[in-house]
Amino acid sequence: MKRKGMTAGVALAVLASGAVALTASPVFASQDQAIDHQALAVAAADRAAANGLDALVKGPDEVYARDMVTPFVNDLYSISYQRTWRGVPVVGGDATVLADGQGTVRATVAGTRAGVAVPSTTAKVAKAAAERTARSRQATTSQAQPSRLVVKVTDDKPALAWEQLLIGTRKDGGPSHLTVWVDATTGAVLDQVEDAAEGTLNSEWNGQVSINTTHSGSTYTLADPTRPGLQCADYSGGRVFSKATDSWGTGSASSKETGCGDVMYDASQEWNMLKDWLGRNGHTGSGRSWPAKVGLNELNAYWDGSTITIGHNSANKWIASMDVVGHEYGHGLDQNTPGGTSREAGLGEGTGDIFGALTEAYANNPKDRPDYTVGETVNLQGSGPIRNMYNPSLVNNDPNCYSASIPNAEVHKAAGPLNHWFYLLAEGSAPGGGKPNSPTCNSSSVTGVGVKDAGRVFYGAMLLKTSGMTYKKYRVATLTAAKNLDKTCNLYNRTKAAWNAISLPAQTGEPTTCTPQV
Repeated sequence: MKRKGMTAGVALAVLASGAVALTASPVFASQDQAIDHQALAVAAADRAAANGLDALVKGPDEVYARDMVTPFVNDLYSISYQRTWRGVPVVGGDATVLADGQGTVRATVAGTRAGVAVPSTTAKVAKAAAERTARSRQATTSQAQPSRLVVKVTDDKPALAWEQLLIGTRKDGGPSHLTVWVDATTGAVLDQVEDAAEGTLNSEWNGQVSINTTHSGSTYTLADPTRPGLQCADYSGGRVFSKATDSWGTGSASSKETGCGDVMYDASQEWNMLKDWLGRNGHTGSGRSWPAKVGLNELNAYWDGSTITIGHNSANKWIASMDVVGHEYGHGLDQNTPGGTSREAGLGEGTGDIFGALTEAYANNPKDRPDYTVGETVNLQGSGPIRNMYNPSLVNNDPNCYSASIPNAEVHKAAGPLNHWFYLLAEGSAPGGGKPNSPTCNSSSVTGVGVKDAGRVFYGAMLLKTSGMTYKKYRVATLTAAKNLDKTCNLYNRTKAAWNAISLPAQTGEPTTCTPQV
């Protein structure tokens, strides 16, 4: 059902009861003014990269090339750089500069401070042999990009390597979008990164809401013309849903059409949250989104590096809830911010959970209130939420606190400390107002800053990511972001308190003090 006063094909009714009010867009500065500020920030960052400022120090055969420019809030800009050594790409040698619109560099972060020189740029291991080794890491490979020769920095140690991207299936049966680096001297696997991220998350529905569709002739299609790339198809056959009327869904999540309507609504709410709260231009950062499919015959949902795929729960209902969809698109955000997909266990899944929580909070849909639990409403297997952010130990005894075992833990369990940190930063240890208390690992009391500002701190850290991100590096990045976001030092102090509260101590390179500025 179209709302009166709106262009045909732009808004439609989906699912059952529960109207939702959409949030108005903010007023932005003029385009000319934004371009001028961005140009000043980029010029300052380029000078820092060229001159080897602070963390950007480099040898005589090394060059930084600008890669990604991402506007943030408070007139801040993230500018990332890729490095080469004697013309060979250096993977793990990337860097990010945080600069403001006045042309001042606020922070510099490098993937490594080690020298990246290697003895030779001539491979001793044949390309074909390296590709066979890479393929052995998957159960099946359906697509393979040609491998390339790079300098791979792993744990601050550089080595000449063959890099290859493979698309197929993992050995446990899940989707795989795998990059493998094979040492070009010894033939050993140096490292691998899996970009296909899956989360076994639950779904509930959104009530009767409006979504954007495309109208052409007598046909309406589940493709959002205001958010390029956002569309939803039937998993079986890949056909984007279309029909002669602009009213979608049956009110039951057992319908694929309903599930796709949910995806369109959820993803649009996350898009709006990214713009209104974080200053990001679409999911990609460049004004685009990613497509989705509903109909996977598994109790699962996943991101495969370019597409979101939604399965069902044990009651055969499609699990396209706000936190599921926000989580999976969160994996895409992780992949499409500086440094790419987070490598250490727990960071990718925690990032997804954080963006699911942010999207729930922004939408504030009465059918699925913000609650900091993951997949609580549809009961994937009839046992309630699959993760809990305010007290991770309540579900599957997931860890609340950081320890040396976290980087080697199963990825969903390893998300516990990051989820716990985010809740403490957003809401605190005893928020009141009906929100649950959260235990701390050091018996401290923590005061929250609100979910919006917590999201800004975390996303600000994502804009300072480099490849090889770790929990410890996220502490440094969030404190750097918090210090630059808030002249009063309130965000900085509370971000530090939240990290201390999950037992992740001070790290080398973090800003150790913050002086309030009038």
